[in-house]
Amino acid sequence: MEQQKRSAVTNVTANGTYNGQYGTLYKFEITFANGDSGEYASKSADQTKFKVGVETDYTITSKEFKDRIYYKIAPVMAQPGAAFTPKAKDPETDKRITRMSVLKVAGDLAINGDIQLNEILSYALIFEQYVVTGMDTLSKYKVETKGSKSATSGIVDNFRNEAIREMENDDFPF
Repeated sequence: MEQQKRSAVTNVTANGTYNGQYGTLYKFEITFANGDSGEYASKSADQTKFKVGVETDYTITSKEFKDRIYYKIAPVMAQPGAAFTPKAKDPETDKRITRMSVLKVAGDLAINGDIQLNEILSYALIFEQYVVTGMDTLSKYKVETKGSKSATSGIVDNFRNEAIREMENDDFPF
């Protein structure tokens, strides 16, 4: 039966070695102020988990062997992740991720021949606006273009001009 306890260590005595599953282990007899005592196995000959005079959290487990009860002592380890504090999120991170994504899409459109190379940044801005605000900027700039190769070239020109004005006012990078 395993119990978790806390008490000051009153005595630590080396008690030999043995070869275990993880190599040579060093045995120590640990005694606590509350009367508990038992064996602790360490990978190090100079164990640092139990020091005389230091109050320590530990587990004690009883095992019966040949009508005798033996006690195993183990230090209580901090729960993994319990002391983890996530790093504060940089507010610019989401903006950068969005910009990378929309720039990739605009670049793919240019590779496919759907837009001109000089239109990549304008389309990226249009896509970013839609992702960030949900605003359909293409319908805002709809123009009639008859017989032109790109039906959206007027839209792109208008959007580019307005984006340049916004960047000058807002320092809107892209």
